[in-house]
Amino acid sequence: MTITRLRFCFLIMLLLAVALAGCSRRQYPARAPEASPEQTPAEASAVGGLSPTSAPVTGLANAGNVAEPTPPPQVYAVESGDSLSSIARRFGCDVKDLIAANQLADPNMLKVGQSLKIPSTLVDAGPAQQLLPNSEFVNGPAYVEFDVGAFAARQGGYLDQYSESLDGETLSGPEILGLVAHHYSVGPRMLLAILELESGWVTNPNPVGESLSFPMGYRGSGWPLLSQQLAWAADNLNKGYYDWRGRGIEVITWENGSSTRYAPSLNAATAGLQYFFSVNHNQAEWEELVSDGAGSFLGTYRMLFGDPEQYAIEPLIPANVKSPQLSLPWADGEMWWYTGGPHGAWNSGSAWAALDFVPDEGYLGCQPASVWARAAAPGLVVHSRDGEVAVDLDGDGYEQTGWVLFYLHLASEGRAALGTRLKEGDPVGHPSCEGGFSQSTHLHFARKYNGEWIAAEGPLPFVLSGWQFNSGGVEYEGAARRGDQERTACECREAGFNGLVAGR
Repeated sequence: MTITRLRFCFLIMLLLAVALAGCSRRQYPARAPEASPEQTPAEASAVGGLSPTSAPVTGLANAGNVAEPTPPPQVYAVESGDSLSSIARRFGCDVKDLIAANQLADPNMLKVGQSLKIPSTLVDAGPAQQLLPNSEFVNGPAYVEFDVGAFAARQGGYLDQYSESLDGETLSGPEILGLVAHHYSVGPRMLLAILELESGWVTNPNPVGESLSFPMGYRGSGWPLLSQQLAWAADNLNKGYYDWRGRGIEVITWENGSSTRYAPSLNAATAGLQYFFSVNHNQAEWEELVSDGAGSFLGTYRMLFGDPEQYAIEPLIPANVKSPQLSLPWADGEMWWYTGGPHGAWNSGSAWAALDFVPDEGYLGCQPASVWARAAAPGLVVHSRDGEVAVDLDGDGYEQTGWVLFYLHLASEGRAALGTRLKEGDPVGHPSCEGGFSQSTHLHFARKYNGEWIAAEGPLPFVLSGWQFNSGGVEYEGAARRGDQERTACECREAGFNGLVAGR
């Protein structure tokens, strides 16, 4: 059994529709190496951006593990040569506090890559300017009526002229951007603003040089296509957003060894954007990009769309939202194997919202299973293509609103068609390797609410037929518990260890 990641296939074999997320670990670096319109600007209001001192909105503002307004812990990943004393000096904290915050039994035994919570720090905080409301960051209710193609056509830039072949189908630039926004569930206006800021592709019909070659700013080798540049950007945006939501976000470390922490008043959208711009820019550039002025992201966004606050839908996740009642997504009496604990819903940057299951049919390779993945709750199929099915539980016909269940790797034959109304237990499709990247047949299953991927563990836990799924603290690891029973995510087939029987 494999696990979910972004994978690009070049020129041969199963070109993936805009870098689909499959089920294996991602292969590109999170931090890039150094290189050797819904409204026209005239229609849009250009008043000031979001105030960094705005009162916090009530509701379930945080869908991760740490309740706002207390910010998630900022963390540091141990590097070769580090010691607790050197880390403490770097961040201006006490070694004893560092040991206590991380409950270190043996402070002399640090491992490279180990995440340490920074209990307090004298490191300077970055700008507190709020850049977007959360509802503008995710592909949620604010985007129901937004048409990327119509907006791009009005701007007359290179994006509207661009086309690319993906999986044997020629897609326009706006179609590619819309597909990435859909897959990663990130806001298309946000992607358009970054694209314009980095390369001018939205309004300039003739970009040249690096602006033409690297439209989203990533200058690493092997990533020249717009689909690849957008997918790289979307995953890094998601990483910052969902790390701030509760996974713990790393203090930014610059090439000169200095560090910057995130201002504790930020919302998740701003933290996501600040993280993204830190990946591919030096500190001076970053400070300009995340501020409010000429050459900033916010300035570019306003030029294209006006004040982002006009699109705010807050709280994005109201305080009274409850997890829907869901059943295991297969037939009563069938045993399936729990093979992948909470991991990225669409590549590793997104919330650890997805679970992986394999039907008990022996080794299938990539042959479609004979049994069905079934509806875990009644709903309307609002998306069905390329191995994917999205089921809208509120039935309004929009994937951007309310609770949505996401099924990945379903074979085309027999897959529930767009517009199908499902009852609980109805067939949705046969698990296979279709969609994304998968090396063996399985079902990848996740949830989102108002466009936000909902972590399996947190205020809105993932519960299926009474089994509550918890993270093991590492992607793909975890356990499911129901009463005194427990099952552990494992690429194995042991009935008492990772076997789950529906209806029992």
